Amino acid sequence: MNKSKHQDIISTLEKGSFFSECPNCGEEIALKNAGLFENDNFSDKALEIYKQQLQEIKARKDELKKLRAIGTTKSEIGAKSTNIGFILERLAPAMKSFRFNHNDCRSLFDPIDYIIFEGLSSKGQIDKIFFVDIKTGSARLSRKQREIKSVIGDKKVNFKKY
Repeated sequence: MNKSKHQDIISTLEKGSFFSECPNCGEEIALKNAGLFENDNFSDKALEIYKQQLQEIKARKDELKKLRAIGTTKSEIGAKSTNIGFILERLAPAMKSFRFNHNDCRSLFDPIDYIIFEGLSSKGQIDKIFFVDIKTGSARLSRKQREIKSVIGDKKVNFKKY
């Protein structure tokens, strides 16, 4: 069928009282309001919509590229922060700003970093026992660590000899 026959059909449909039903929503639409066109021979309105959709697709692709780059960067930063945190946990007792005597520290690292027997090395007697977890940045206690803190706060800590 050549273009003039297609255009004749489209013209007839647009001039008549023909309706079509949307296969998705079932709503009827008058074909004269549908903006009919043949293949890539767009009407002015269809061409405008087509160009607009192409621009939207391009903008979305650009946005996705940016998000992918940000996601990769955030993952790398998160991994580096975690690794630095693990290193700092181990070095903390040797730092001048650490308030406890490093000789009083006993390391566990999981689920908490240290048990500190305050006074053990300097006085030979324990004044207090601290459960300490080292956090960097905006790191928070894990669920297990919060449970440990709660058990200590509720004074549900005992000493057993076997």
